[in-house]
Amino acid sequence: MKRKLKIVLFLIALSLTGIIIFQGYWSFNAYKENKKLFENKIDAAMQRALDSCKRDYFDSLRTVLVKRLSESTTAIKIDSTSQINAAAAGGRSTFSTGPLVTPYAIWISVHGSRSSASFQTSSNIYNYYKSKIKHTNPTVPEVLTEMSFYVPPLMSELIQDFFVYDGMNPPPAVRAYINANYNKPGFKYPIAQNGIFEQPRNYKQADSLKIGSYLRRELDKMHINADFVINLSSKPTTTKSDNVFLSETNEYKYQYHGFTFLLTSYTLQYRYTLYARAAFRNPQYVIMKGMLVTLGLSGLLILFTIFCFYYIIKTLNQQKALGELKDDFINNMTHELKTPIATIAVAIEGMQKYNVLNDPEKTQCYLETSRNELARLNELVSKVLDVAAFENKEVKLIKEKINIDELVNELITAERSKADKTTTITYKNEAGIIDITADKLHFKNVLMNILDNAVKYSTEPAVISITLTKSNNMAVFTIQDNGIGIPAAHVNRIFEKFYRVPTGNIHNVKGTGLGLNYVKYIVEAHGGSVTVKSELNAGSEFIVSIPL
Repeated sequence: MKRKLKIVLFLIALSLTGIIIFQGYWSFNAYKENKKLFENKIDAAMQRALDSCKRDYFDSLRTVLVKRLSESTTAIKIDSTSQINAAAAGGRSTFSTGPLVTPYAIWISVHGSRSSASFQTSSNIYNYYKSKIKHTNPTVPEVLTEMSFYVPPLMSELIQDFFVYDGMNPPPAVRAYINANYNKPGFKYPIAQNGIFEQPRNYKQADSLKIGSYLRRELDKMHINADFVINLSSKPTTTKSDNVFLSETNEYKYQYHGFTFLLTSYTLQYRYTLYARAAFRNPQYVIMKGMLVTLGLSGLLILFTIFCFYYIIKTLNQQKALGELKDDFINNMTHELKTPIATIAVAIEGMQKYNVLNDPEKTQCYLETSRNELARLNELVSKVLDVAAFENKEVKLIKEKINIDELVNELITAERSKADKTTTITYKNEAGIIDITADKLHFKNVLMNILDNAVKYSTEPAVISITLTKSNNMAVFTIQDNGIGIPAAHVNRIFEKFYRVPTGNIHNVKGTGLGLNYVKYIVEAHGGSVTVKSELNAGSEFIVSIPL
């Protein structure tokens, strides 16, 4: 049995290890797949964030251009082609208002000086871009601004005019700087730092905050709560990190800072191109949060498997213990049955061979011995039948009023008469209880079983005391002996069916392991309880409580 149990334990351990390894491998691959899905999501969020930055950039550019075109220093004139030619022939330098006809030219003058070239278009094109503006009655600066985003030559004309004006009319502080440093070696004209091409101070940090703000907004829409850092570099990096505990978006060009625009000859040297990428530290928390259901079910499966294996092992151990108890029970019953059978056989043989029948006194003695042994056999069989009956819930208690003093004294007399050692049994009814309501037969057997054990396991002379007290409407019987006691490791098991405290192969005390199990069942069936206190080599104390 032990070898088979070891094999089963080994196979269970091997199976459980395989299941845990497989679940771990599957969970890791599931994590990697969810990490890819997470990175696709944050990459899409990054693209939308950059689109929002681009939209803000063009909105701000629209605002600047409309503002500059609407300033008092800027004059806008729309002429038909015939008016343009007449003005050129007469050397006219002022503009008059003419009808909107096709084709016509747009003249733009900043601070009283006109650009050297005009921009020509048609009324259809002009009206088309006018219709793209959402609000009614848009102004000419608003229409020209809208056109400039889709017609590069017009944007070039606008940039050229403002470039020249800003260069010739710098702020007072810049003009002072130019005057003070113009003749110094390595002087660079600071037009790029003031005017239409001006860059904000710490523009990288500003861009990082702006991109981060829009990215956080997009992530919130996806219900992704993760910390990230926006990395902006002047040069493109190689590839994304393959670190399991780091997630990054793809790298994107970012040029939407300051007021720089198209790559024209005027703006090329002032155009700042950055490369933006969002890095998410410790994304595993967000990823695993999305895997909670999967990981939870996986964990439950492992726990359930462990529980099943534990239950199998426990059942096997119980079967093994029951097998040992069965063997022990058979050995005990063999001893218990052999003794009365042998005694009866000897008595019958004596009566047959030695003319005992002719001696009435000896005949009576032999018959009395045989009757006592038959009673003992009947008691053993009754115990087994009683256990079988209350296991099948077939025991029915017939309760009646019992005079407790009479019952206990009767048991004491019977126990003294059959004891094979010097025995002293005392009884005190300290509570003065006269009677209790119980099943007389079964309750008598309860007390008898405890007294039998007290005598059997006591050293000679056996000293036993029975005390009756009252507590919370319960009659409390305390039976104390001076026996060998019960080891602490076995105290909690003595009420189990067939269980006897192990003594090896030595059976000095006869028993079946059924008595105390029967006691516990009957007492609890009466609504009471039975407990035991014991100390090795110092005796035992059984406490039986029965409702009054």
